[in-house]
Amino acid sequence: MIINAELKHIRSLHKSKDRLAHGQYIIEGRRLFKEVILTNGPLHLAYYTDTFQNNFPTMVDDITKMCPTKKITAAEMKTVSATETPSGILGICIIPDYQKSKIIVKENSLFLDNISDPGNMGTLLRTAAWFGINHIFLTGDCVDVYNPKVVRGGMGAHFNITANVDADIKQFISTHSIIAADQNGKDLTHLSLSTPWVLVLGSEAHGISKNTREHIKHFIAIPRLGSGESLNVAVAGGVLISKLTSIN
Repeated sequence: MIINAELKHIRSLHKSKDRLAHGQYIIEGRRLFKEVILTNGPLHLAYYTDTFQNNFPTMVDDITKMCPTKKITAAEMKTVSATETPSGILGICIIPDYQKSKIIVKENSLFLDNISDPGNMGTLLRTAAWFGINHIFLTGDCVDVYNPKVVRGGMGAHFNITANVDADIKQFISTHSIIAADQNGKDLTHLSLSTPWVLVLGSEAHGISKNTREHIKHFIAIPRLGSGESLNVAVAGGVLISKLTSIN
């Protein structure tokens, strides 16, 4: 049986300050649980409804082998879920204790500067994981990478990447080719890289910050073949990551 204190704690994890204080975040839904099982991710506790157990008994059995579990009512699940239509399963994961801004030398990386939209952040993390870019660096003004909307959008990427917060682009100057997109930049086919690269992406509203921009060595363009003013940052990031990983 779940007690009110537990319900209150789960609800508190919808807030960034409480996620930081407790070092925990929420995951929901079959897809995320499938990934956390597959990767043996940092699952701490799991809650499920009777209906979910009846429909997916094998998944519940697998989760029970990983961490303590509790069956709760559908009404209780609705009070703690971040979605309007709860899936019937919710977990609390531990936020990994990565060293802040630790550089992984000789590996391509993604540097996110003031990405504030949770949907864009989640898509970028998912895309990076797909292409094997496992080290993500974020400036302090980015949306919390463990925001429930970011976690849902990441589709399990959080279990395969390191998210280094409060990062500074200067730490890459001596080890990486620092790259960013610009409409007036070079064609990517003419770019030659002899070192690992770090791709910088900034917010759609404000672009890349001045402090970051002044350290970028290569500006590259995505050719426009049709119409439109610009690309969404998550779409642009996907195009660039795909092209960069194909040449390096």
